Amino acid sequence: MKEKQHYYTELNAKGFKYTNKFSGFDSACAHFSTEFEPYTVGWVKAQCDAIDKIGGQQTSHGWVDYTVGKTFAQTGHKEVTASCPSFFEGHRSQPVYTEVL
Repeated sequence: MKEKQHYYTELNAKGFKYTNKFSGFDSACAHFSTEFEPYTVGWVKAQCDAIDKIGGQQTSHGWVDYTVGKTFAQTGHKEVTASCPSFFEGHRSQPVYTEVL
């Protein structure tokens, strides 16, 4: 069996519900992992499940609706230097993503 690949799909807010409190950020990422190749039935199901979960959370807490943006695949890691704040939190690398076409 193939190793799981990590992905994320951008979600963008189409408006905010009126509130005197914070209504959310302009965008969110729906992360998912799957062993299926991009745009196969299993891959699309994993992507849709992630979009439904994160999109549902955002619309229940401030977004009116959302649009689905680009999808990215994790292609590796890059080392972080001591000038990066996460270095001192114990993180020595960051994931690198490229757009899935």
